[in-house]
Amino acid sequence: MLAGAAIVFAAAPSLLLADQAEAAEDPTALFNAIRKRHGLPPVDTDPKLEQAALYQAKRMASNGKIGHSVGWGNGFVSRLRQAGIRGAAAENVAAGQRSTAEVFDAWMKSPGHRKNMLDPEFRHYGLAWATPENKPRYIYWAMVLGL
Repeated sequence: MLAGAAIVFAAAPSLLLADQAEAAEDPTALFNAIRKRHGLPPVDTDPKLEQAALYQAKRMASNGKIGHSVGWGNGFVSRLRQAGIRGAAAENVAAGQRSTAEVFDAWMKSPGHRKNMLDPEFRHYGLAWATPENKPRYIYWAMVLGL
């Protein structure tokens, strides 16, 4: 799937998924390998972008729905301002993928998400996931890319 309960969450690169071999994946290395294959410069993580991604992943998990705007006043632009992010930015969201590799693959197969990941102007990103307590194996993903 692309685009009230307690939740478990994490921000990458310290991605910790219990009982999954994929936990050893380095999201930045995976993302940079994708960008390198397309002749693009590498990206680095950014704490503000990670915080914005984590906020969105948590909102989606707590509301049980995927989207760029979950709840009143929580649109993408509003969340960027709250996080102190200025300049061009983009967001990818997804749900249900079990690993970083799976979510990156899903995004690369979606034209809009692919465009965001391969935008040569973006040099930083934040990736986070969250899962509802009542569905601990169902993961909501958010990636925020910026300058």
